[in-house]
Amino acid sequence: MSYRKTHPFPYALGMLGITIPGQMIGAYLVFFYNDVLGISLTMISLITVFATIWDAINDPLFGYFSDRTRTKIGRRKPWMLISVPLYCISYIFLFSPPLSVRKVFLLVVYFAIFSMFTETLSTIASVNYHSLFPELFIDSKIRTRSNALRQAFQFVGLIVGVTLAPILIERYGYSITATFMILIGMFFYLIAVFSIHERPEYIESEAPTLKESLKAVMANKNFWAVSLTNFFYQASLAILLLSIPYFIKYTLGLSEANAAYLTGAVFITAIPAMYLWVKVIDKLGALTAWRTSLLFLGIAVIPIFSAKSLVFSMIAGVLIGVGIAGVTANIDLIYAKVIDADAKASNLRREGIYFSGFQFIIHFSGLAKSLVLLLVTLIFGFVDGNNPGEHPDLAARFMISVFPALLMAVSFIISFFVRFKEEKQA
Repeated sequence: MSYRKTHPFPYALGMLGITIPGQMIGAYLVFFYNDVLGISLTMISLITVFATIWDAINDPLFGYFSDRTRTKIGRRKPWMLISVPLYCISYIFLFSPPLSVRKVFLLVVYFAIFSMFTETLSTIASVNYHSLFPELFIDSKIRTRSNALRQAFQFVGLIVGVTLAPILIERYGYSITATFMILIGMFFYLIAVFSIHERPEYIESEAPTLKESLKAVMANKNFWAVSLTNFFYQASLAILLLSIPYFIKYTLGLSEANAAYLTGAVFITAIPAMYLWVKVIDKLGALTAWRTSLLFLGIAVIPIFSAKSLVFSMIAGVLIGVGIAGVTANIDLIYAKVIDADAKASNLRREGIYFSGFQFIIHFSGLAKSLVLLLVTLIFGFVDGNNPGEHPDLAARFMISVFPALLMAVSFIISFFVRFKEEKQA
């Protein structure tokens, strides 16, 4: 059966599309609802817990539905197309609460509803996109380089979503900035969607049952070890990103727009560093390179704790960017290895349920983020922008350095529980 291959470049643009709106949420959603609108960190933490429970229910189901979908245009593309308009609408509403709901109770309800709905639609878009990666690029070297291109676009998205955001927010506000971010993001995402050619044999393959799929995932030791390693990495990265506006404002005493320089130092560095890590992967294999990058990042977040100027912070940010590039260059290769091993053993394609499972564990990292936010309140007395406590500068230092370093230490340790038969080729 003839098959038209998907070109890596337009497919990689999909990562840019996912990342731009996603990173604005990661870096500024908590700050917006806490420091600007006045919802306490404690309340935001509780909402995060409920959102995580919601994700626990819907993530595996959407992955399973995607695996079982059979249409003329593929298994994943219908879900990708459906998610785009709904994601745009929900995202804009999330950053545009009307004045009529800006009272504490109504605002909390509004935030809970739209943050959960937006996250669900983001999951549908991202899980189906990522599920195609092992299918589209089977050869290991092509896969490594395609992934490097994809992750390079992710860092471009990080730069746009996190660095450009504070500049636009200061000039136009959160609502207009969010509208711009989601529309430009989904433009690139749709380029990827229309460039994808799913493999006919996978479209026509046997559809796995929910019971079989869940059982296979639950029994897969590598799935759990990889997921837990990534759980602590994602929690560390989330805390690091959301702490930047606080660090800029309370520790360095600068305006929010200066966050662009720090985030720029991190993610602009990460783009060329990605290709250095490709060389490391070629030499050591993905598994060893992955562990090396986790250790590097855990050490790299330490120097910024002592930063007293924006310039020093940016230098420290360069080290962080190299570490993030390493983890990013490796993680999808590790995911693909887990999925390929399952497909070889079962003769079933279950990318959707596996990637939704990986995504589900990432969502649970929100619980670790919630715990850190609660600790910031308990230890430093930081409640919100009107009541930041006596030492908001020190609170921000702990958020951007100490907590991420501790989480990365745990991530590094757990990574040694991942085992493949041929680790050098993993």
